[in-house]
Amino acid sequence: MRVLLASASKRRLSCLEDILDLEIYTQALFSEEKDLITGKSVEVQVTEICFSKAENAAIEWSVIEKEKEKIPEIIIVSDTIVEDPDDPMNPMGKPMNEFQATNMLLRLSGKRHRVWSSTAILTKNNQEYRPIHGEWKYKIWTNYSVVEFNELTDEDIISLIESSSWDGKAGGYDLAGDANEYTKLIHGDELTVLGFSFEAVNELKSKLL
Repeated sequence: MRVLLASASKRRLSCLEDILDLEIYTQALFSEEKDLITGKSVEVQVTEICFSKAENAAIEWSVIEKEKEKIPEIIIVSDTIVEDPDDPMNPMGKPMNEFQATNMLLRLSGKRHRVWSSTAILTKNNQEYRPIHGEWKYKIWTNYSVVEFNELTDEDIISLIESSSWDGKAGGYDLAGDANEYTKLIHGDELTVLGFSFEAVNELKSKLL
């Protein structure tokens, strides 16, 4: 079965390969992601962005099909946003530079915060899924986990920034990377922090294993 992860995230790919124990190929979407805004629920935003990715994936692959490329039987899209510990209506996405990453780490230091992940599965073969574009159908799941940061010293933050572990990570940190020694999972599933709704992955496991 051809399974496509429509993402450039190496962390997401590694997670899926470890869990599903099969070869998964990747191809990032050509479409741009929706921008985050302040003043709107992070849960709503992460779900809307994931749906937008699912829609774009269905549209893009409907076009690619006409070029007789090898078409995946399952496409997976996902999005993750960290919720500001002091403002649940303030989303913390991927920092664009060291300054933004430092600011995020300072906000997270010594506090608990929620991490939201929304994941959609697209297929043509499940009549229980909802139509999205062409022959593609989808289902979407959204979950959150709670992570606690230790109080970070200036040296801790400098170390995390210099490691570049913040690059491409929502909230500016990687739970399975260098930030692991400064963080603790308080509630929920680690998989949700690493980039997937755990419910969606359970759905995949039931279909593929």
